[in-house]
Amino acid sequence: MAKKSVKKVAARAAKTKTKAAPSAKDLSWLTPAKLKEIRKDLATMRDDMLRTVRKQQVEEGVDNGDSVDQASQSIEKELLFELSDNERTTLDMIEAAIRKVDNGTYGRCEATQKPIGRLRLEAIPYCRYSIEYQNQLEHKETEAEPGPDFSTIGEFSGGAES
Repeated sequence: MAKKSVKKVAARAAKTKTKAAPSAKDLSWLTPAKLKEIRKDLATMRDDMLRTVRKQQVEEGVDNGDSVDQASQSIEKELLFELSDNERTTLDMIEAAIRKVDNGTYGRCEATQKPIGRLRLEAIPYCRYSIEYQNQLEHKETEAEPGPDFSTIGEFSGGAES
């Protein structure tokens, strides 16, 4: 009798269609409202970085013209020289993410075109690559940049010491 009930449960389970949980890599969570929110957050990040640069310039006494000029896009680009390399890279990535939201490609890996995981996008909304591809890049970089060669430590040339 146990076999019949197991078979019935299995048959019932096979007939029942369960809706699969959305994949972490599914981009359906990027609704128009969510994309609008992400774009706003990215623009805020960008503006905060540029505001910090302007504040540093004021403190250092640098004058780039009147406030109307400073608000223009060309002046904003000129401010980039004040940023560190890391800040400049981050700002470029933020601006690229804003363009992706605008052109409908946000959330896709630039290299593979596969969806970037939701948790990764929520943690770093301006990331360019999926975690898998980013790991590949970092692995290639460490292979391409070998460390110092310690294989000759302890060996002497010239034979003066023994």
